[in-house]
Amino acid sequence: MARSLSWDDLKYDLQPWIRTAVDGMGFDSMTPVQASTIPMFCGNKDVVVESVTGSGKTIAFVIPILEKIVKDVLNGSKLKKGHFYSLVISPTRELSSQIQSVYDSFLAYYPDDVCPIKSQLLVGSSASSVRDDVSSFLENRPQILVGTPGRILDFLKSVAIKTASCGVTVLDEADKLLDVSFEKEVEAILNMLPKQRRTGLFSATISSAGDQIFRTGMRNPVKIAVKSKVQNPESLSINYVVVKPQDKLQYLLHILNHIQYRKCIVYFPTCTSVTYFYSFMKHLFSTGDMNEDLGIYSLHGKLQTTSRLNTLGKFSSSLSKSVLLTTDVAARGIDIPEVDLVLQFDPPTSTEMFLHRCGRTGRANRVGKAITFLNEGREEDFVNFLEVKNIEVDEMPLTAKLMEDFADKFKAWVIQDRARFDHGIRAFVGFIRYYSKHTASSIFRLQSLDYIGVAKLYGLIRLPRMPEISKYLDNDSMPHEGWLIEPALDLDKFAFANPQMERARLDELKKVKETNDKKKLKSDLKKKNAAWSNKTSAKESKGERKVKMAQRRKAIEEKIAREEERDESEEEEDWKDMVRRSKKRKTFSQIQGDFSELC
Repeated sequence: MARSLSWDDLKYDLQPWIRTAVDGMGFDSMTPVQASTIPMFCGNKDVVVESVTGSGKTIAFVIPILEKIVKDVLNGSKLKKGHFYSLVISPTRELSSQIQSVYDSFLAYYPDDVCPIKSQLLVGSSASSVRDDVSSFLENRPQILVGTPGRILDFLKSVAIKTASCGVTVLDEADKLLDVSFEKEVEAILNMLPKQRRTGLFSATISSAGDQIFRTGMRNPVKIAVKSKVQNPESLSINYVVVKPQDKLQYLLHILNHIQYRKCIVYFPTCTSVTYFYSFMKHLFSTGDMNEDLGIYSLHGKLQTTSRLNTLGKFSSSLSKSVLLTTDVAARGIDIPEVDLVLQFDPPTSTEMFLHRCGRTGRANRVGKAITFLNEGREEDFVNFLEVKNIEVDEMPLTAKLMEDFADKFKAWVIQDRARFDHGIRAFVGFIRYYSKHTASSIFRLQSLDYIGVAKLYGLIRLPRMPEISKYLDNDSMPHEGWLIEPALDLDKFAFANPQMERARLDELKKVKETNDKKKLKSDLKKKNAAWSNKTSAKESKGERKVKMAQRRKAIEEKIAREEERDESEEEEDWKDMVRRSKKRKTFSQIQGDFSELC
């Protein structure tokens, strides 16, 4: 341990109970970012902190906030009702909950004989409303608020909440909070807070925020950047595997079943793909294709807050080998103990998110491994792209015995229920849209995507009608009417396993058929029931109309010809009049000239 990173050598005197808490929580030494940030942030400085994932940034702002509140309490400062001392904003509910738990861990060491210090979590959920949060705040009087931008803004708008005492504000994952998704809400929150406050911005990729950091109201901030030649921590190895799209799921299952790890996080591109592959993996337990000792969980942004936090809690506290299938909602700042493997089913749309995903393992100098799947072909250039960004990646040799009947098992599972068929199509379409938004658009090109291979990866039995497919998939590669199986299914008879959904489908199908039948029947009956005399008169009137039209056309042509002759004669006369008028003007001008000379 380097002497300079000993807590005893910190250039700031910590409160005794905070020092005890640090030891009790197992932080034997400081990280470089903590050693640099804590003295500055405790010393009334605004800070902009950039450091690799897992480097201890949360502790670097938790301790200064606690130090300030304790000093205010010891100095006899009393917090008025409806006021608070500090505010921590983070982009996700999971990260907010984690920050709140760090405060709880520290406050467990706080002396009982002093004015209590409390914190409150503010995140949107079905379990509590903004009114409930306000009521709890007024009753418990917490000095520290932690939450997400939307709920915090609604909370601060309450007339019972006063912001005048807020002395410290922290934006965790600041680059995300300052981009377009949260920019307006965060700016509105900061405008409601006192200008004379300390502000801290923390992120592994704060540089991507650019000039936006100056909109946070900081005055002469101190920039603290703890970087190395490469952006990934030394304890984290980042690897990639090149596979055919249709084999990607089998390689994923091989790694989950055979590689040694304690906890693994698998990142998928969309919420729909998480639920889709989670359902199929649960089915594979019954077929013996998944390790029965493996615990599997799913987490994504469309779940209710309570469900998300419960899932995260179960995964974190699990004592057995566990896997979490998730999206980028769990990519920033989340610190889950014993996560030693991260798998990226598809590369994210930005290099910043790539680092955040990989950073869920190899934290605090613990050994971690991150593996990214790349489709054969153009995506392999992503490796060079990362190296330009100072991210070291190595190819990982992976040999797996692929099951010959795996595709048949997948399709058989899909055909059992039309809901799975619909779910797979939504997941496939969501992936195509996700793929089109990649910042490295020269590498991740829709023109070069293997649509058939990706469709097989998602277990599709028929290609959906999409402009991307019709535009970029040539006719030779396009299956007949899009079907990927033989024989094709009769979609009118393809049923839902859910009786209620199937009844609704049949009712809808019946309505469509009745509508089409009614239109056809009405047309046929009209023709069939028409009287013979009417048909004859119709033929006669049709002939008469042709004669009348010919006569009318001839009359119009004769009229046009007469008008053209008259126009020509008029033009000739007009030309003669113009000559006569011109002569008169010359005579008149000559007479005027004579009169002027007489004068």
